[in-house]
Amino acid sequence: MTSRGGKLRGIALVVGVVLVFAGCGKTTDGAPTTTGGPSATGATSAKPSGSKDPDAAIWDPCTALPDDALRSDGLNPETKNKDVAGVDPTGWKVCGWRSSARWYDLSVMSSIVPLQQFQQRSDFEGFTQLTVAGHPALRYTNVGDDKHLDCGVAVDVQQGAAHGSVLFAVTTRLSVGRLGEPCDEALRHATDLAKFLPKGGS
Repeated sequence: MTSRGGKLRGIALVVGVVLVFAGCGKTTDGAPTTTGGPSATGATSAKPSGSKDPDAAIWDPCTALPDDALRSDGLNPETKNKDVAGVDPTGWKVCGWRSSARWYDLSVMSSIVPLQQFQQRSDFEGFTQLTVAGHPALRYTNVGDDKHLDCGVAVDVQQGAAHGSVLFAVTTRLSVGRLGEPCDEALRHATDLAKFLPKGGS
């Protein structure tokens, strides 16, 4: 019961990100959504020849991140939540876990949306260029998040034949409150789990 507020907000955040990049978001300040460029549904172009799964080439955090690695990185494997609120959005593979510290959740979202396109969104701000285990990356926050409750790191990866990104998004659980720095946690998880990401990157 005490975790419900933070969990629902985390689901809303993840759903918002996925819908925006799946082409369901509005064009803001002239920044195109994915309908104006390489869209999440365009992931079909990256699938292996003959594959029946349109998202087969997309790296899947739910299967690629071992329980032992998650546990050693301060996440609880038993709390794994596949997809978004029971929905498996086309062009995305999503997985989430509660941190052992219990004050935040981590969502890992994988798609063929490239960093350049991600950075065009006007509903995110504070973009800071980083390098995560040799991969170009961006740290970002949500517009209007004045209390700095959430933060994410988007990492450039090779998704089959296309460039894409994997997002590590930290969401503070409102029932507990922020007991650390979300951006630090997002970067730590991205760095610690980067060895499991697809090889390559621009």
